[in-house]
Amino acid sequence: ILNCTEKTNGQLCEAVIKWERCVEHLRRRAEHTAETYNEEMANRILNTTCKTAMEQNLIPDREALMTRIGNMIKFPNNTWSEKKPEWELPKTYFDT
Repeated sequence: ILNCTEKTNGQLCEAVIKWERCVEHLRRRAEHTAETYNEEMANRILNTTCKTAMEQNLIPDREALMTRIGNMIKFPNNTWSEKKPEWELPKTYFDT
């Protein structure tokens, strides 16, 4: 196989078309990320994280971590509440 990007009739292969769309999407996302997380934003995130760590405002132990994770699952914020039906398994999923 010398050229697998084109069909015998000269049209581009569907996989190549999908690949090019994927690459273009990733380029747009990279540009958006570069605009959103510029150096100023990165410094702000770093300073906030550092401040939190320095103030000892961390989860004290495993039990507190498990409680916080459980609360996030049981009582999700608005964004996750809207997305919950997309990822939630049906109640009968594990029934045999």
